[in-house]
Amino acid sequence: MARKRNPVRPTDPMEIARRRAAERLRAQDPATWGADAQALAMPANAAVAVEALPGGRVVRAQRQDVFETFRARGSLSPAGYDAVRRLQDDLATLHRTHAGRVDYSPRVDRSRTADSFADRRLRAGERIEAAMALTGAASARLLSALCEGDVVHGRAADWRAVVATVAGERLPDAQGALIRAACENLAGAYAALDNGRRRAG
Repeated sequence: MARKRNPVRPTDPMEIARRRAAERLRAQDPATWGADAQALAMPANAAVAVEALPGGRVVRAQRQDVFETFRARGSLSPAGYDAVRRLQDDLATLHRTHAGRVDYSPRVDRSRTADSFADRRLRAGERIEAAMALTGAASARLLSALCEGDVVHGRAADWRAVVATVAGERLPDAQGALIRAACENLAGAYAALDNGRRRAG
């Protein structure tokens, strides 16, 4: 005797709609986006360090610049590395555009806040100028050439070509030494500025 087959019931249209709505919500949640693995595999992204889950989903991607490379090797001190990142943060603030962002910060009697967009850029420029003045002309030129392109154009420069052009140094070991010395000079400049502010305050 043949067994009776259970008839396949069609899926409820409301259930289908609920699933599709949940998928749309997941697609709109930035926490689920991750990085595009195919884009990261392209030759232009060879300097990007990638962390992925066992299933292959990329959870973190960071472009390695010369400062990150030296820090990872242990040839750049934490103070020198932090100083360069501080400079890059100020450069990013200085070169940032308003881009039509709406400011929802509270205002009293329609007055402008003391911490407006233009004020933040102005203060960043003053901090950069003060730090570079104490860093020394040669180190300041080298760091500016290495950091400006990375911050403004979003891509790391060929650091060896930059050192050869700016400092005239073509020996590989000497090129690295010049960058490390510039970072240490910048760290000393920031330390002097911070000490001066503490004394004044």
